[in-house]
Amino acid sequence: MSRLFTIALFLLASFVPLQAGAEPVTLKLSFFTSDTEVNYAKAIKLWADAVNADPSGAVKIETYPNGALGKSLPAQPQLVLDGVADIAFVNPALVPGRFPDDQVFEVPGLIRNMKEGVALYHELLKANAMHGYADYYVIGSFMNANAHVFSRRPIKSVKDLKGLKVRISGAVIGQTVKELGVVPVAMPPNEVVEAMGRGTVDATTTVPAAVVDFGIDRVTSHDYLIQLGTNSFAVLMNRKKFESMPKAAQDVIAKYSPGWINDTYVKNLSALNDELIEKFRADKKRTVVTPSADDLKAIKIASDKVTADWAARNPHNAQLLAKARELLV
Repeated sequence: MSRLFTIALFLLASFVPLQAGAEPVTLKLSFFTSDTEVNYAKAIKLWADAVNADPSGAVKIETYPNGALGKSLPAQPQLVLDGVADIAFVNPALVPGRFPDDQVFEVPGLIRNMKEGVALYHELLKANAMHGYADYYVIGSFMNANAHVFSRRPIKSVKDLKGLKVRISGAVIGQTVKELGVVPVAMPPNEVVEAMGRGTVDATTTVPAAVVDFGIDRVTSHDYLIQLGTNSFAVLMNRKKFESMPKAAQDVIAKYSPGWINDTYVKNLSALNDELIEKFRADKKRTVVTPSADDLKAIKIASDKVTADWAARNPHNAQLLAKARELLV
């Protein structure tokens, strides 16, 4: 009887979330802009809430949206390495020196939809095919929808792009529109409205959700639905911090990363951009143009050239593109 009692006590103890008096590991999560921004509201905040509600009680996520720990999106990866934040939302396209391989996602025509892109990103990271991630534990590997052009000037055909100053969301996307006569200007999405007001740019490559989130819909009224490449986003944690935590805390983070947060992202965001396009079409103040057959021919010529040039830049690019295509089959 005594032995059975001992076993029962052991089993009961295994379900106790934390030892009496033990404190959870507290982690700071940085988000560069508003807590209403779609990536935060529909994926990242839900992840933090799930971790905080986990029965283990091993981890407490403190969220710092609205740029509380830093408003610069390109600076977010360094904030994590410097310990200002333990976790941050990162746009690799804005720091190509640190994450050069994420340009593969910008190759025009490679990725058809968000779900496919998220799966590809995850598989390439799992295969250690992406440079720049060694110092980070990847919590989430997101993929944006394919970018379009949103302009304050009329765009009726691909010919109207010529000479426009266009904010680009990544270097390869920039090269694609440059082949079509655009003057590309690199900048984060939260600077676009001010830049349009100053006349620094006439248009931006982005997705419908960002048009709404960053107020770009207030300064644009012409939407050209060219299918450009896409951009990866990541939720990254300092790897040293992750590895220094007790196993119980590591297990909680791993439980919700990356599968849980990636699935939540795809579920909540995949239909959103299509819904917003329909909303733009119904808005009498906006003009939405789909490329004509002749436009598509010109776009394909430019896209094929950009893809070939990127792959020819070095052997690793060619290998990475081949690997991505293999995984997408």
